[in-house]
This record gives sequence, C-alpha cells and structure tokens, in this order.
Amino acid sequence: MVFGKIRESIKEFTGLAVADKEAVEKLVKNIQRDLIRADVDIALVKDLSESIKEKALEEDLPKGLSRKEHVINIVYEELSGILGERKAEIDIKPKNILMIGLFGAGKTTTTAKLADFYRKRGLKTGLIAADVHRPAAHEQLQQNAEKADAEFYGEKGNDDAAEIVRNGVKALSDCDIKIVDSAGRDSMNKELEKELKDIEKALKPDETLLVVPADIGQSAREQAETFNKAVGIDGVVVTKMDSSAKGGGALSSCAASDAEIKFIGTGEGIKDLKVYDPEDFVSELLGVPDLSSLLEKARESIDEEQAKKFMEGEFTLQDFYEQMEQMTEMGGFDKILDKLPIGGKIPDNVMDMQEKQIGKYRNIMDSMTQEEMEEPKKIDSSRARRIAEGSGTEKKEVRQMIKQYRQAKNMMNKFSGKNMRRGNMKKMMRQLGF
Repeated sequence: MVFGKIRESIKEFTGLAVADKEAVEKLVKNIQRDLIRADVDIALVKDLSESIKEKALEEDLPKGLSRKEHVINIVYEELSGILGERKAEIDIKPKNILMIGLFGAGKTTTTAKLADFYRKRGLKTGLIAADVHRPAAHEQLQQNAEKADAEFYGEKGNDDAAEIVRNGVKALSDCDIKIVDSAGRDSMNKELEKELKDIEKALKPDETLLVVPADIGQSAREQAETFNKAVGIDGVVVTKMDSSAKGGGALSSCAASDAEIKFIGTGEGIKDLKVYDPEDFVSELLGVPDLSSLLEKARESIDEEQAKKFMEGEFTLQDFYEQMEQMTEMGGFDKILDKLPIGGKIPDNVMDMQEKQIGKYRNIMDSMTQEEMEEPKKIDSSRARRIAEGSGTEKKEVRQMIKQYRQAKNMMNKFSGKNMRRGNMKKMMRQLGF
C-alpha cells in the first residue's frame, strides 16, 4: 500500500499529550522510513525531512493553531509539494488522445477507463486499436469498449498502425473523443519512436498521455523524460496505485520530471480512474475524510432532479430502482456511509442488494402498471400474482421487493425535509452538492 504507515504515524503523533521536539523528531523519522519504503528518492526524503523539522520547531506558531495542528499542516504541505503542485486540469471538450507507454503499463485498460470518464461527462467516445504487435490487443480493447459504452474501430490483421489510425479517425468522425491505444515495447527504441511519430501524423493528437505503472517507482521519471524527448507528452496516467508499494516513488518522480500527472488508476474496474489531485491524495493519506472524491462520484451518478426528490422526501419505486443501481456503481451504501459523518444503520438486506437482484427488480417493475409504480400500496394479492407471472418471479419476491422499497423510503425520509432541518444534516448534504 502506498505510504502505508504514514497515517499510523500521524495518528500516534496526534494522540500524544505534548507535541515537543522529541515527538516531532520521531514523527519525521517515521515519515522518512515510509517514504523510502514507497521508493521515494532518498535525497528528496532528506530535504523534506529537514524542512518539516525546521518549520515545525523554529517557526512561530500561527495564530489559531495548536502545535499539533501546525505540525500536521506542515507535513501536509511538504508532501503535497513533492507529489505535484496542483490538481490536474482536464478539459471536457472534443479532442483526439494518444495513449503511449511500455509493455505492461496498462494502456489498453486505461484507454477504456478514459473513454468511460468522458462519456459520463456527456461526450461520445470512440476507441481505435493501434497496437498491432501484442496478441489479443485488438480483442481486449474491443471488449473494453463495450464496457465503456464507446464506439470501436480496429483492423485485425493489418500491421500498419498509422493506416489503422487514419481509417479509424474517418470511421469515428461523429465521436467527440477519439482515443488511440498504441503498442508498447520493453523499452523506448527507434522502431517504437518511428511508429508513434507515424501515428501522430495520422491522428494529430490534441493530447498525448504516457501510461506508467506505479510499481516501477523512481523509474517513472526516466520513462517520462524519455518519451517526452522522443515524441512529447502532455501528461501522465499512473496505474496500479491500488496494489503497489512503490506508488510514492512513481508519483514523486513524475512530479519531479515536470510531467503533469493527469489521472491515477485505483483498481481494475472500468470506473477505477481518478483525476489526480495531490492535495486530496495527501488528505486521504493523512486520514482526512476524502469528501471531494465522494462528491465527484455522487455528481456522476445522481442528477439534480433525483437529488431534489431526495431532499424533499419524495421516493417512488422508480427512484428506488435508480438509486439502488447508482449506489451499486458507487460501491454500495455501506462504503458511502463510511465516508460520511452520519449515524444510523441501513438494513443489511438493502446493503446486500447486488446487480443480479437489481436486474430481477427491474423485471418485476417492468410488469407493473404506471399506477402501481406510483402507488405500490395498491398492489394486493391478485396484482402481486399477476406481476410475478409477468416477470418470471415468485409472488413472495414481489412482496420482498416492495418491503425493501419501504425500508429504503423510510431511511431516505430520515435524511430529508424537516428532519434534516433539525440538525446539521441538511448543511452537510448541501456541501456534498445534493
């Protein structure tokens, strides 16, 4: 895990009675150890450590901050400094994107994730398979394009990558975003450089993104500089951040090379891609609740009309299905509640609903009339039997769905309208963008 022990060290420091010199020095020593384990350059670690100690022990205490708060703020600022100066700026507009990188970086998967990212923001996306060297690269990208709901173009058997790209650009002319998945090599060589330059001429990319895996650590800097010199890059995507212990080295090395980190891959799923924000990353690293990431997911999944219904306490069967589907995409109610400062417990049978059951519920609701969708209390025994027969389910499953809908509605009512005005819940939800 990236910087796995730093949060523990911060927690230990904040639990001390006094934040004296000995405590600060111990904290710095612990941070040094974890940064080195994360493959951050030793010289960089040394400079950061000295800066933390100097500011923490010699600077005047800012008004309004305790000594502990002052030290934590210094650690936050110093770590943010080595991991990038600012949040990546992502233009949501039509463009051509070229994905480059060596073998094993995760280009093909990342290409699909990027397509999904832009599709969620209202742009039609198309993927072009220009990796003519790796076996099954064509099929893999085609399958991933389906997952990302993106158009696909490829020419299986054609070994001229530039020609495929030229034809692909024409075929996908109605797509706002065209993303090319290029081939990799074990290292940058003249053959790869020529192929990428030929693809550039065919695509005329607005953006060229280098994909590097977190597990290469400090070598990320060398790759960024090599590719930038050969073909030019506009940003970096760091993948495999969910499993690599060397992620700190990869992030800090890219930042040191002046290559802007645009995205980080946080898992294997199509949705596991985040716009890179060093401040958010460090906040999460130090144990500060990452509400901005939750907000980003919530805005992608819940539109304004549904949010308004949520706030006003209106919750129909149709809303129930849509919210269940969206919460599943966001990781489930239990994962969301872990990030929110609210109490209470959602019934286990609601939390445990998975995609298969949601599909069954969709079939049940498709067999219902509009009147029954709007007023499920009208569903008596005979109606439940008819709905079950029409949906290929059992009568008890129809009843179970209605029961779970009512439980969910009761939960929503606790967080809506007049109930939210009694405390800070409404203010908190507004801060989250609802």
